[in-house]
Amino acid sequence: MFPKINLFSLELSTYGICSAIGILIMGLVAFLLIRKTKICVEDFLIGTIAALVGAFLGAHILYGITNIPYMVNGVQIFINEQKDIMFLFGVIVNGIGGMVFYGGLLGALGAGALYCKLRKISIGDFSDCYAVAIPLFHVFGRLGCFLAGCCYGIESEFGFTATEALVESCNHVNRFPVQLLESGLNLILFAVMLILFSKKVMKSSLIFVYLFLYSIIRFVDEFFRGDIYRGIWLGISTSQWISIVLFIVSGVIIVKHIAGKKKERILT
Repeated sequence: MFPKINLFSLELSTYGICSAIGILIMGLVAFLLIRKTKICVEDFLIGTIAALVGAFLGAHILYGITNIPYMVNGVQIFINEQKDIMFLFGVIVNGIGGMVFYGGLLGALGAGALYCKLRKISIGDFSDCYAVAIPLFHVFGRLGCFLAGCCYGIESEFGFTATEALVESCNHVNRFPVQLLESGLNLILFAVMLILFSKKVMKSSLIFVYLFLYSIIRFVDEFFRGDIYRGIWLGISTSQWISIVLFIVSGVIIVKHIAGKKKERILT
């Protein structure tokens, strides 16, 4: 793995580079699509910034939720063993320092929807464009995970053996490249969403198609994940529980949307 690279005497995170590329490409594609709507460039830019802030906060908050037992244990050690304040600070930083994609996704959707509501612009048009673009960010994000050695796969005869992964437990074990699997599936998902957008299928509700399809992808590929610190309840990970909820909610909305369109055609 290549968690870091040296560029002009600077040590840079490959995950950070991949994520930055993903954000730029996602934003560019969304910008090209938003021009087909009535949303102005200013609202697009500010709405995107709001969504990115929401994504940052949401990703850290959900990571913190999955680490509540760790932080509670840390607080107990701090109190019982009378550790210094820096120990407690370290526990909190470690507890919320990581990011979870689902938290970022939900945070971005919430912040973007709030901005659209405040500005009285079409939430449907804004979310349709990002329903197409979000998978592209995930393509590069998971490539970054693979290079960094995080979000690693289960032990497998097929795969790769890392020696310099950021997460030590990933090293020296042949593991299934689940990061590359999800990256490839997101590329396919992008193509599907672009076709639906161009054909105006599920217009103004396309984000629910994305959530429906991605929830299936995520639920399945979680079985190939080898890191268990994301939280496991009743044998199912935190992300799988979220996938189940999103699958049901988005599925119901899709069915209602289709039924509504059929009713409109009958009435006309």
